Amino acid sequence: MSLTLYHSVESTCAQKVRIVLTKKKLEWEEIRLNLRKGEQFHPDYLRLNPKAVVPTLVHDGIAIRESTVINEYIEDRFPEPALRPSDMAARARMRLLIKTIDDEIHPAIGVLSYAIFLRHQMNDTMTAEQLQEHFRKVVDPARRERQQATHEKGLASPAVPVAISAMQRLVAQFADALDGRAWLVSNEFTLADAAAVPYMARAHALRLSPLWERNAPVSAWLDRAIDHVSALPLTDVLGSPGFHRMVSEHADRAEQELVPLLRA
Repeated sequence: MSLTLYHSVESTCAQKVRIVLTKKKLEWEEIRLNLRKGEQFHPDYLRLNPKAVVPTLVHDGIAIRESTVINEYIEDRFPEPALRPSDMAARARMRLLIKTIDDEIHPAIGVLSYAIFLRHQMNDTMTAEQLQEHFRKVVDPARRERQQATHEKGLASPAVPVAISAMQRLVAQFADALDGRAWLVSNEFTLADAAAVPYMARAHALRLSPLWERNAPVSAWLDRAIDHVSALPLTDVLGSPGFHRMVSEHADRAEQELVPLLRA
């Protein structure tokens, strides 16, 4: 059996797959891509993933794309230890939460990451011509438009209030989902928790915690989830130390501009 994961430690999507692979106690080879250098656009990688995004899992020569699909594939192919609840209603709740994360929170965290730190990181490492070429290569037109607008305008981008509203709705949904449970859909860690914790950890790093700091169940879940995944035998589970320092520096600078938006 051969498992190879193409990923970036900065990618929230890749982080949730690495968490699931580790929870399953599987062995895999990793190939790290530098997204800022555009390694995801290399022709060899595009043959595996035409959308030029990470992660991609290759299992015995078969490429599986999209992090949620990958995690479901891993659960189906390697069912022990189980990361799906046995109760069908809980399983449906799990899938609904994951869909919300994919449909709403993934783009929201992407916008806020661009507004707060990625735009500065890219400006520091690329010429204007290289930036235009980078955006030209983004396959998804909606994603490209969001990235360009937010790169140019930062927290003044019209996409930012939309992203913050999505995060507010997610916090309310998490509070309802927890309902006295230790984890999001049951008293066991599931694929929903694996999907959620990278995004919520990123949100915390971006200084979005005022959105949930008064919500005791969500705050307690996040602390528990970060401790849980941090205890896994996995290097850089939620990003490298250097990445965290860089995000923290830019988040500190943006905090004064961000706080009024969180209160709006």
